Amino acid sequence: MNLPQLKVKDLQQIDSARFTRFMQNQIAVMPQLNNPKQLAIALASKYTKLKNQPKLTQSLVVSKEAKSSDQNKVLLLPTLIQNYYIYCLGTGNNHNVVQRVLSKRNEWMSTTNKNDSFINFRWQQYSKGYQFDKLVSGNKVKQAVNHFEFHSEVSSKIYLFSNLSHYCEENKIDIMNFVPLTFVLDFTNDKADMCLLQFLQYYESNAPQSIKLHDTQNKFYNIRRQLNTYMQITDKIIQINKSKIPSTFLGQDYLWILKPTQYNRGIGIHVVKDLDKLTHLLDQYLSGKQQMKDGQIIKSRQFVIQKYLEKPLLINNRKFDIRVWGLLNQDLEFFFFEQGYIRMASEEYTTKNVQNQYVHLTNNAIQKHSPNYGKLEDGNQLSFDQAAAYFKSKGDFYKQIVENIKQISLRAFQSTRRKINFFGRRYCFEIFGLDYMIDDDFKVWLIEVNTNPCLEESSQLLQRLIPRMLDDAFSLTLDHLFPVTKKQIAFSVPNYSDNHNMWQWLGKLL
Repeated sequence: MNLPQLKVKDLQQIDSARFTRFMQNQIAVMPQLNNPKQLAIALASKYTKLKNQPKLTQSLVVSKEAKSSDQNKVLLLPTLIQNYYIYCLGTGNNHNVVQRVLSKRNEWMSTTNKNDSFINFRWQQYSKGYQFDKLVSGNKVKQAVNHFEFHSEVSSKIYLFSNLSHYCEENKIDIMNFVPLTFVLDFTNDKADMCLLQFLQYYESNAPQSIKLHDTQNKFYNIRRQLNTYMQITDKIIQINKSKIPSTFLGQDYLWILKPTQYNRGIGIHVVKDLDKLTHLLDQYLSGKQQMKDGQIIKSRQFVIQKYLEKPLLINNRKFDIRVWGLLNQDLEFFFFEQGYIRMASEEYTTKNVQNQYVHLTNNAIQKHSPNYGKLEDGNQLSFDQAAAYFKSKGDFYKQIVENIKQISLRAFQSTRRKINFFGRRYCFEIFGLDYMIDDDFKVWLIEVNTNPCLEESSQLLQRLIPRMLDDAFSLTLDHLFPVTKKQIAFSVPNYSDNHNMWQWLGKLL
């Protein structure tokens, strides 16, 4: 065998992941090198690569710390492997499941060196730190990332509502048919006072007689004085007709829900039944005095106030919501994963105690701290099939609920079509978590859209769904950008063929 020859002194630094994979595959064909396996183990700190060989993506490597007597040793290099891709995973949110899924693709290998210039795919919880301006065609190394540059256009509660409002207005769609009545309070914006007054006017005109303000203007000035906000009201106040609000939102307790916009997993959310409590919470958030049970300080200047769904559909007298996944690929095509799951509250539903989060907030990040967590369902979760069986007498869960969820989900992403990838970055895709509720009239309501959806395999159901969801998503994204010759099939879901991609194409953002 005619093998190329190079001297140690002619080599420079390379990432250890390439070295490790190369050694694993090539050590058997290196008989001319004395004890190469021991040499590989001994040289553990820095590795080197061939100089001036841009076409070669794999090479035999040794340390810069090699003894001077070894500098002229001739190394006989085997035929080089050129078709490996490198990925780097950030930690957190069960990144190990991403590692498991990618490990089934023979051409991919991982690195922990996030500064390696040869990385082809980066996955991390948040988009901060990504250099989106470098995600263009023609780069020496093609690189993809798992977030869009402006994903906040759909994952921020404020921007989602704003974009959907404009989209619905353009297309003559009534947003209040699928999104709860929402008021935006953005204290970084000079319209905050206008929105605050609009909310108070609605609150006054629709409140039960026992809690009416009777002096909206005075209450408004008292609140803005307490919050230290003095912004001009220049726009016309929009009057909202009470008759447009479904009866399922209008219980006797007149509840509202306050959400800081930059958090997910239930962080900072409060159900409130009076304005004094609402004002106190706003003051705490604006001043940075709001502290969570775990000691985390929450500070925010942007909020949404939504009418609380006081008559939700219940399962075994407990509140629930629905988590589904949406995928936006590199071509701005939107896909919907065919199976989601039901997230159950740990305690029976009541509007009498709004402080008990285990009654009102169904996020797993909150419910897992309840003493009742997992006692009635594995991980407080049910499958779509279980929900369909439970609601059989109410209606067809798949036809009436899931199909409606698909339509609303596509509409939410269509509303961001001109913004979410404004600069046309070629190598972005993202998996989103969308949350829905059903009211007692079997009607679907969009609650929010989340970037970085939870990947914790907290039940047997999610142990099946999440790896398959990721694997099928990578088949539509990574495998198109970085073709693989063979992938091991390992993530089976009951009632679905292993060869079936469970992401359903719903449309392209136009």
